[in-house]
Amino acid sequence: MKNLVIFLSVATLLVAGIIMAQKKTVFNYEKQWQKIEELAEKQLPESALKELEVMLKQAQSQKNAEQTIKALVYKMRFTLEKEPDKAPELIKDFESYAEKTTDKIEKSLLYSMTADLYAQYYQNNLWTINKRTEVAGFVLEDIKEWTKNIFYDKITVLLDVSVLNSQQLQKTDALKFEALLEPGNDSRKLQPTLFDFLAYRKVDIMNKIAQASGLKNPLSSEIYFAPANEFINYKSDSTFTKSVENKIIGTYQQLIAFHSTDKNPEALIYADLQRLQYVKNTTENNDLYLKALNNLEQKYKANDFVVEILAEKAEYYMNKSDETAEVNEFKRTVYDICGDGIKRFPNYKRIDLLKNIQKRITQKSLNVSHNEVLKPTSNLVVNVNTANITALQI
Repeated sequence: MKNLVIFLSVATLLVAGIIMAQKKTVFNYEKQWQKIEELAEKQLPESALKELEVMLKQAQSQKNAEQTIKALVYKMRFTLEKEPDKAPELIKDFESYAEKTTDKIEKSLLYSMTADLYAQYYQNNLWTINKRTEVAGFVLEDIKEWTKNIFYDKITVLLDVSVLNSQQLQKTDALKFEALLEPGNDSRKLQPTLFDFLAYRKVDIMNKIAQASGLKNPLSSEIYFAPANEFINYKSDSTFTKSVENKIIGTYQQLIAFHSTDKNPEALIYADLQRLQYVKNTTENNDLYLKALNNLEQKYKANDFVVEILAEKAEYYMNKSDETAEVNEFKRTVYDICGDGIKRFPNYKRIDLLKNIQKRITQKSLNVSHNEVLKPTSNLVVNVNTANITALQI
C-alpha cells in the first residue's frame, strides 16, 4: 500500500511537471502583438522589429502559418519605414515564401498578397515606371528596372492563380485567416468564403493598376448589363483577354455563378450590384444601368436586401437632379423610392441609408450672393437660392 501511495505521488508530480512545462511553452501571440503595436505607435521601428523577430521564430517553430504570414507582413512594414529602398528585395522574399508553401489554400492567399505588394510598389513609383519604354519578351531581373507591362503581367498572373483553386476556396471559411483579415460588419454574409475575399481583392487590385495596361475593353455590348443568368454565360471578345475590364468582368462572372447555386441571396445580389456599378462607371451608360437596377429590384422585391438596390436607384436620380433643370421632379422620385423602402422594410439593419437620403432632400438651405463691386449709382443685385423654405423675410 505504501509503495502504491509513493507511486501515485510521483505520478502526480510528473503530471504536474508536464502541465507546468506545457504552460511555459505557450506563447501569447495577442500579448506580443500588443507589445509590437505599442512600439510602432511610439515610432520605435527597430524595437518593434526585434520583438517581431521573436514572434516570427515562434510562429515558424510552431508551424503557425497565419501568425507567420502576419509577422512577415509587419516585418516588411517596419523595415520599409527605416529603409524604403529595400522594397524590391522584401517583395521577392515574400514571393519566395509563397512559392515554397505547400498548402494550396495558404498559397492562394499568399499569391494575392504578393500581387498587392507589387501593385503598391507600382503605384508608389508610377510616374517613373510609366515613362520607361516597354520591354517585351523577357523579364528583367531587377524590379527597379521593370516597365509597366512587366508589372501588369506579373500582378495579373498572381491574381489569376490566387483564385484558380476556386472549388476548394469556396468551401473555405474566410475566417480561417481571421488574424490577417479585417472583416466588416456584413462580410460574414456578403463575403462568406475565402474565394469571395480573394475575388473582390482581385477586382480592387486590378482597378489600382489600370494605368499599367495599354489595352481597354469599352464594354459596349448590352450583355454586360444583362440579367445574371445571361451575363455569367457570356464569353468576352478575345481581343481584350488581357485587359483590366475582362479580368474584372470574368471575376464577377465567377462570383455570380458561385452564389447562383448556394442559399445566400444577399451575397448574390451584392455581387450583381457590384458588377452593374462597375460596368456603369466604365461605360457611363446610365440608361442601361437604371433598367438593370429595376430588373434586379423586381426579382428580389421580397428580400429586405433590396434596400441596397433602392439606395442605388435613389442616388442615380439624385445625380440626375444635379445635371438637369427638372430638379424637383427627380427629387420627388428619390423621396418616393426611399419612402417605399422604409415602409416595406422598416427593420432592415441599414434602413438609415434611405432615411439619410430623404433627409438630404428635405433639409432646408439658403444661399445668398451679390455683386462684389458696387458703384455709387448702380443697383445691388441679390440672388437668393433656397430649398424647402416656403417663406423668407428680408
